[in-house]
Amino acid sequence: MLLKFAYDGTKFYGYQRQKNVRTVEGDIINVLRKFGIAENIKSASRTDRGVSALGNVIQIKTNMDVKKLMGILNSNLQHIYFHSYALENLNPRHAERRWYRYHLMDLGYDVNALKQAAAIFEGEHDFRYFTRVRKNTVLKIDKIDVEKNGSIITIDFYARNYLWNLIRRIVAAMEKFALGYEFDEEVFDKRYNFGLASPEPLVLMDVEYNFPFVRVGIPRKLRRELARKYLQSLIYAYLSGENYKSFKFI
Repeated sequence: MLLKFAYDGTKFYGYQRQKNVRTVEGDIINVLRKFGIAENIKSASRTDRGVSALGNVIQIKTNMDVKKLMGILNSNLQHIYFHSYALENLNPRHAERRWYRYHLMDLGYDVNALKQAAAIFEGEHDFRYFTRVRKNTVLKIDKIDVEKNGSIITIDFYARNYLWNLIRRIVAAMEKFALGYEFDEEVFDKRYNFGLASPEPLVLMDVEYNFPFVRVGIPRKLRRELARKYLQSLIYAYLSGENYKSFKFI
């Protein structure tokens, strides 16, 4: 079975399990082992330290009733919330598309310039200068949408796969472009020092497949309250202008 879940990444030392530090994957596995449900999981995305999620996905191999399993997980985890499921036997890495959203405070950026920069990074490119990965650096970004909502600019990335730190490096480059540092396609042929955008404003919004997920039947008001809870941590204090309707599980 596949389970879709949210978590506040600011409360963990990254997603992937590590010794002696709290991680998202580590906390989930600890509960599964405690109740004798499973020893391992497969994950759709392993987000960096500080990055949160509203729609990551894991695979758990068990014969337990899915709603009972989700109840056990939600009752024994903090800062992690399971909200949807699909009774499919699929490695969650094989997703159709991943949607990330970066929340950028509007410090007087030229939004049209941000959109121009976004267009440069759309499509298939060799992103070797936008990641620490040394091989297989060619990938396709289907779309990058830029929208201004009050004091927040949201930058939505849609692609099947990503490279380590890719989004945060692209956002840093887009910021520089919007402040007057112009570049074009040559940005893929030589190394620029754009820096790395902070991880906390980045959220994995959804991992999409060619089949639907069933949302657990909790009241809409409670779902909205849970979403706000996850976004009212330290770095989300400024997100009062966020469009909560875009969150899939609300």
